[in-house]
Amino acid sequence: MVRVIENISYGEDAEQSGDLVLPENAAGAKVILMIHGGAWISMSRKRNHGVALFLAENGYAVYNIDYRLHPGSPYPACEEDCINAAEFLLSSDHPDFAGLSRCKIYINGYSAGAHLALMAGLKLPRDKVAGIIEVSGPTELCAPEVHNLVRENARLYSEFEGKEQERLLDLASPTKIISGEKLPPLLIVHNNVDTVVDHKQAVRLADSWLENGGQLQMFSYDGDSEKFHDIWREEAKTPRLYEIIEKQMLTFLEIF
Repeated sequence: MVRVIENISYGEDAEQSGDLVLPENAAGAKVILMIHGGAWISMSRKRNHGVALFLAENGYAVYNIDYRLHPGSPYPACEEDCINAAEFLLSSDHPDFAGLSRCKIYINGYSAGAHLALMAGLKLPRDKVAGIIEVSGPTELCAPEVHNLVRENARLYSEFEGKEQERLLDLASPTKIISGEKLPPLLIVHNNVDTVVDHKQAVRLADSWLENGGQLQMFSYDGDSEKFHDIWREEAKTPRLYEIIEKQMLTFLEIF
């Protein structure tokens, strides 16, 4: 039976907390850091609870986190929180982590959380990241197809203008910080007609990953253009992903 341990803090702020979702037989279980979406400005880990339960039912331990939101805590606070949560998960002596396989972790995120998963996965030591699963993530923040999301809605680095704003957005863009070192395996999931984060962002990421010698799996599909990302089976507080997406995730986790 899946067990949920709520409110394990990785920092001092109230938002620097997460729920640990454990499989029935947790000894030696591989671990996933899960990061919610919401355009860096909204939502919480509750959105991902159904998916965390699904992964735990399939034998994985999931640390499903919140983080400080922009603009109350201006970017890159949320990125720093995700890196800190990963480091906490890797090295903390918290008793509820005992027995889990934490020599390296998977990082999984949705929408803006996918962007944060990529940033954390690229900035952690490479030998500590087993793989990254990014679903519907913005990956190149200065690109024209995400102008409204990044600059108009989230207003990242809005206190800066012109070339300085572009420089900072490039530093926050996974495609711009990928290096030639050994990259972790990557799963990209993206709706071909996503109206929040254009599919071009997935292509940009895939091209950069392959150019730098990384391994990746990419799953693109024709969703509903009227349902934004269109990754959820139903609109609910704790929805599940489409079954085909969940199967892609499990296949990736089994291979890598």
